[in-house]
Amino acid sequence: MNNDIKIGVSLYSLSTEYIHEKLDLEGCLKAVHEMGYKGIEIVAAQMVPEYPFPSDEWLFNFRGLLEKYELDPVCWSAYIDMGTRTDRDLTEAEIIQYTLNDMIYAKKAGFPLVRTQHAISPAIFRKMIPYCKELDIKLTIEMHWPHHPEVDVWKEYFEIMKGEGKGYLGFVPDFSIFQYMPHELYLRQAVEFGCRKEALDEIVKIHAEGGDMAKVEAGDFTEIEKHYAEEMFGKFNHPARIEQFKDVMDCVFYVHGKFYYLDNDDHDPCIPYEELIPKFVEYGYKGYIASEFEGHHFYSDVNCVDQLAHYVAMNKKILEKL
Repeated sequence: MNNDIKIGVSLYSLSTEYIHEKLDLEGCLKAVHEMGYKGIEIVAAQMVPEYPFPSDEWLFNFRGLLEKYELDPVCWSAYIDMGTRTDRDLTEAEIIQYTLNDMIYAKKAGFPLVRTQHAISPAIFRKMIPYCKELDIKLTIEMHWPHHPEVDVWKEYFEIMKGEGKGYLGFVPDFSIFQYMPHELYLRQAVEFGCRKEALDEIVKIHAEGGDMAKVEAGDFTEIEKHYAEEMFGKFNHPARIEQFKDVMDCVFYVHGKFYYLDNDDHDPCIPYEELIPKFVEYGYKGYIASEFEGHHFYSDVNCVDQLAHYVAMNKKILEKL
């Protein structure tokens, strides 16, 4: 097995169990420990009491729970709430202060890395460098669908990451950017919303064969089916290309291993893990790939624990072949 890649988990994956109070925070930590995960990410706005201003007592108690379940703190996911005020967005000074607060709380909780969001403009990102150095903590931005390395604003970010921010500023690619097919829960929901299954299967086939909306428009499809076809072609026709990451892999500090539904331990039918992980290794990535299950956005009856168990088993098999 390749020891440069470690499989971690975002506790956000357990949102259904957490929101419905089937698992509390300690229960989530215990569950991922039992599944074989080692490193964890916490979405602070979801699971940290009194966020964005948690108490020192809670932060240090949390460190104790990580020690109890032999888990490594890997990523503190911050949240910049631009709607904090109803009359205006946050100012640059406020975004800097909220980000600095997150970095301080993350440091107290034992995390070496903070993941923030696109409210951090390139100009603000650059201004965080002195704080990163003073706290000895890394600050990253998530690259989420529909972004990819050739989007203009990302070229600005990379210039900073490779320049004065080198070693402290980086990014977190989310594997959703590589999704090329709709997942099972998306298709199941489309049927419930009025699509005929056989018609939806035909649309998926058209998409897989490289067809376009013109072929759908010419076919015998209802308006709701055409709506889903348009959405499908818009979301999954132009995934990011893995080769786009070759020259920026030194800026990748962490990876979100997005997935939506797995019914086995071997293969994700819509995100090409068998290609992605070997290429990330080839391009020099070393670090955590954190499973981020988001099927709960579609159905709350899908067992998150089962999904995470499938995920870690699938990735172990991929890593064993490297």
